Amino acid sequence: MRTGRRPLEGVAREEGSAMGVKTVRFDFENTRDTSVDVRFEPTGMAFNIPPGGRLDVICEGPEGGELEVKRHPEGHVTLYAWWGAWFRVVEEGRVVYTEEGLPAPPLPRGVSMKQMVETLFGPLENRQAMLDKPKE
Repeated sequence: MRTGRRPLEGVAREEGSAMGVKTVRFDFENTRDTSVDVRFEPTGMAFNIPPGGRLDVICEGPEGGELEVKRHPEGHVTLYAWWGAWFRVVEEGRVVYTEEGLPAPPLPRGVSMKQMVETLFGPLENRQAMLDKPKE
């Protein structure tokens, strides 16, 4: 879904709640000439979206929390679930990843998932620098 001029287009749509469960849906489309990543926190799972690729993300969890979105200058996006929420990823109409059933880490009062992840592991740029580079 194109919504502006951002290289990785993505719009959050809160779909309301049923019986205390909140659902937020993102439809991403990579409009760049290079691949970009969408990363899910707190698990650190990342999906690479090639140029022209699409990824649908659903985040569900208890009402009362907010999904945090951080857009990085190079086009990558990090989504931070609220406490108790989990992600499901759909590609071409089929579920390719789910975190349903994974226990949520405890958070200190007043601390968001983004703050907790960055306190424990540092900013995304530092974590990416620690990844193994492909051997040439």
